[in-house]
Amino acid sequence: MTTIQKNVEIPEDRRLRLDLELPVDLPAGQAEIQLTITPLGNTWLESSRQPFEGLFGCLKGSGIFAEGGVAIQRKMRDEW
Repeated sequence: MTTIQKNVEIPEDRRLRLDLELPVDLPAGQAEIQLTITPLGNTWLESSRQPFEGLFGCLKGSGIFAEGGVAIQRKMRDEW
């Protein structure tokens, strides 16, 4: 198995054309290719993410859990 890693720029039309020069020790013939795309840098997905640590304590004092966790679970199960 040979691993080739290459950074590319994805164009606006989302059409990527690959032209790879393969190592000489790779035999000619049929082969299976696996392609994994991992966005680099600030993408819209990364910028919309918030770490869970930032949410710690955000409901404290809101009264949502005033009854306690067990009572809330029982009410949720009664809805089933």
